[in-house]
Amino acid sequence: MERRGLLSTAGAAITIVNGRHISIQNRSRWLGRFVLLVVLLSSFSWRPALAQMVTADFEVDVVAGRMGDGSNAPKVDIYTRVPITQMSFVNSATGFSAGYEVKLDAIVWSDDDRLRNLVQSRIWDASVTVNSYQDTQSDDRFDFTTQTISLDPGKYLFEFEVSDHNSNRTYVRSLPVTVRPMNSAVTVSDVTLIDSYDDSDFTIIPRVNARVGSDEGGFRMFYEVYSSEARDLDVSRVIRRTLMDGSLSEIPEDVPEGEIVDTDVVLTENESIGVNTSKNQFIVTVPIEDFRVGAYAIELAVSDPITGDVLDRTERQFVVEWNGLANHIEDIDDAIAQMEYIAEPRDLNFIKDAPNEVERIQRFENFWEKRDPTPGTRRNERMEAYYYRINAANRNYGAVREGWRTDRGFVLVRFGEPDHVRRKPHSFDYEPYEIWVFERIGRQFIFVDKTGFGDYELLFNVWDERTRLY
Repeated sequence: MERRGLLSTAGAAITIVNGRHISIQNRSRWLGRFVLLVVLLSSFSWRPALAQMVTADFEVDVVAGRMGDGSNAPKVDIYTRVPITQMSFVNSATGFSAGYEVKLDAIVWSDDDRLRNLVQSRIWDASVTVNSYQDTQSDDRFDFTTQTISLDPGKYLFEFEVSDHNSNRTYVRSLPVTVRPMNSAVTVSDVTLIDSYDDSDFTIIPRVNARVGSDEGGFRMFYEVYSSEARDLDVSRVIRRTLMDGSLSEIPEDVPEGEIVDTDVVLTENESIGVNTSKNQFIVTVPIEDFRVGAYAIELAVSDPITGDVLDRTERQFVVEWNGLANHIEDIDDAIAQMEYIAEPRDLNFIKDAPNEVERIQRFENFWEKRDPTPGTRRNERMEAYYYRINAANRNYGAVREGWRTDRGFVLVRFGEPDHVRRKPHSFDYEPYEIWVFERIGRQFIFVDKTGFGDYELLFNVWDERTRLY
């Protein structure tokens, strides 16, 4: 990983500029750290008067850090990212204008999982002006807002409403938040994922949705370390694959001798840093070239270099999304052939027998549109997941033939990534084999490399009773 300390001796901090961009300015307000916990979309039982309440694709991130007033109390920064396409614009003298209101209620969430008192409520307005009607239809444009509140350490539920001024529509989102104590002698802030960063003026924009494209190659993360004295510290960053709910898959305890169990840890980095009594800021580059699509968690820990004691730690979740669909579908012949594992023979023949190329592409698109879990949006998640698996199979198992046509490729495309894999390398007593365990469906599949050339074959059919775990 590449580490870069930013203005740590000048006491610099992240601030929002004009509600749009975020820059680093000397001794100004601290902003820009946020933790993405599990984001929950929900509709509430109550409704504001004369408004239509719906769930919407706007993102919210929350980050906790330390107050800059010497109290060592925590403060919480809130970011919203609202798609331009969710807003209603009206023609004005300066272009096309829209406005919306954001309301936040912070409710105490007790240890017995009950919602208690409303402890904070905040309302703020935002406005957007674009030059043309085409700009109002862009899927790639967003409006950002930020607010800062003071909260005691604890668990909360943040309830958000975004109300469009012109359409009278209100969008809602709910977010569980945990605020850690910030009063230790050494404390680390929550982690911010950075969408973009400009070295020339120290401008950053946070990655509010915590999603990273598989074609990006890497991303940057930002954090601060607070210390009561100047000292040296060790910092460790461990990235693990997780389930989509943030939990780790269970690794088997009783593993036969000689077998290797794939670990969930995909990246581990350690470094030594020096800190002083001001805010110490760091930007780190995280490479993801070898990351599979899915959910991950970054665990950041600071420890004493002499005793090895962990002084503070924080965790941040993110998701790697596959962005290779457009390039893959450029070869329509391959894309149609690869539908073998999801399409009935009659569906495949119907597409292949189209009278011309235009009709063939139309039939192909219609097939996937009927299976789109979110019709009306620009993305077809089921299609993306399917062709990501095809792509992953070709990349990982294509030594002898096309990877998606191998047995391991078939299982990957059909069932997705296994919860964990046990491997046995070549020995005089055994042929190399792999055991893919799918706890979520109660199956395990055994692949044996009978030729020694990496062409692993299924030992039993996927629906054979002998593939059952229980």
